[in-house]
Amino acid sequence: MLSRQLVRFTSLWRNVPQGPPDPILGISEAFKRCENPNKVNLGVGAYRDNNNKPLVLPSVRAAEEIIFNSKMDHEYLPTEGLESFTSAAVKLAYGADSQVV
Repeated sequence: MLSRQLVRFTSLWRNVPQGPPDPILGISEAFKRCENPNKVNLGVGAYRDNNNKPLVLPSVRAAEEIIFNSKMDHEYLPTEGLESFTSAAVKLAYGADSQVV
């Protein structure tokens, strides 16, 4: 039963041309091919040290400390979001002098 469904599914897509390669994955592939010992993989959003362990940037550690020390209550925002953020976003999108603002 499964093989019959698989054949129907694959034949459905048989004539669809393959799309272009993903540029982000291309960066990762180029990283793998590079033989420079000082290379840095900037393609996938996870930095690693020389032992292939996750590397947390000092700026991220500093932000974590600020958040931890602020003693947030972990309350969810209301549906309309954070008023100071949405107001600033509207001004940015439409301009501070817009009639919308």
